[in-house]
Amino acid sequence: MEMNQAEPRPLRILLGSGFFESELPSFREYSYSKELAALGHQVTLMCGDQSYVWQRSRVRLPATNPTSNDAAFAAATGVTVLRRRIFFRYSDFVLYLPVIREIRRADVVHVIEFRTGITVIIALLARMFGKPVVYDHEQRGDRTEKWYSRVDSLFRRVLIFVGSLTVSGVRHTVLANREHFRSCTPREVEAFFAPLGVDPERFYYDDVARQALRTELGFAPTDRVAVMSGKLHKLKRVVDVAKACRRAGVRLILVGTITPDVADELALLPPDTFSVVKQATPERLRDLYNAADYTIFTTFSVSYWEAYATGCHLVLPDSAFTQLVFAGDPNVTLFGSPQMFRVSDEEYREGVDIADMLHDALATRTLPQRQSRMRFSAKTQCRELANLYARLISAKGKKASYPA
Repeated sequence: MEMNQAEPRPLRILLGSGFFESELPSFREYSYSKELAALGHQVTLMCGDQSYVWQRSRVRLPATNPTSNDAAFAAATGVTVLRRRIFFRYSDFVLYLPVIREIRRADVVHVIEFRTGITVIIALLARMFGKPVVYDHEQRGDRTEKWYSRVDSLFRRVLIFVGSLTVSGVRHTVLANREHFRSCTPREVEAFFAPLGVDPERFYYDDVARQALRTELGFAPTDRVAVMSGKLHKLKRVVDVAKACRRAGVRLILVGTITPDVADELALLPPDTFSVVKQATPERLRDLYNAADYTIFTTFSVSYWEAYATGCHLVLPDSAFTQLVFAGDPNVTLFGSPQMFRVSDEEYREGVDIADMLHDALATRTLPQRQSRMRFSAKTQCRELANLYARLISAKGKKASYPA
């Protein structure tokens, strides 16, 4: 979904967020600010000074040091990191004093997740100063399992409702994000599919690595090889994938953590059906994608974009989301139909067997020539984001020229 617009003029961009981890490239704030600055824009990132891990959470994760790499990040990217002291926090909800001057001088304000609270305040101030507001929404639905979960979900809905009154456009990664946002606001807000772009310096096609790893794993040059990666639990129909690959004559590599119940079922299959790589660094995962001809995903994964970047052919379930993103793409084969899901892109209906569907997807396939693909790279995504900023700023200026 690349936009063929002229490169926009340099902009003053303010990114507002509750949290920022300067050592974690997987954070959207990291990717957006880095790539937008590389395109020549003046980027200020306003964020809190605490770890995204809440120490009072029931999930006992070690707290990070979010500021440890700030100086190196700023020096390498040219991004201004504006850390603010958080004076109130409960879970993801944080409050700090935003810098009014930075909001007023920005051409556009982009906020991440209204559930953090402070982003609602930043968006309201931006709206008051007449700035276009772009919003990233990640939440897919409400939590209802406990009474306090329902209270928390209601509180988040209030924050999203208030914040939604300010926004010029909302960005989402899956359709459930978009639908949840729409259920929280009475406004008609333009929505954009916006995956977190892949770093092309980390995921790309490498023929030397492909040949070396295929030799290491004992694959012949003519072998067709598939990879299935991630947390491999029963809902992902791992056994169906293994059966389909065996019938289609495709060698399967399972990469990641396999749950005990899935491991027990896999143990009943012939031993040459699959190989297992329990853990893989990003570099090793890139090489595994390079070694494979197909990457199979049975549910949604952010790894779509990483595997796609290496030139590997994707085999994905047919759903409203995959049709939106990949319809007509010769580098992707869709199997099944949307009706096979109980929860779209996540949970299959009881009794659905996808082995035959996958076999048909793998049985006869002439693959396009292998090469790196930039469609979902961070640079491409942020170029489109900058074009969106420019369009919204232009639309704002035209409205200002013709007052009601």
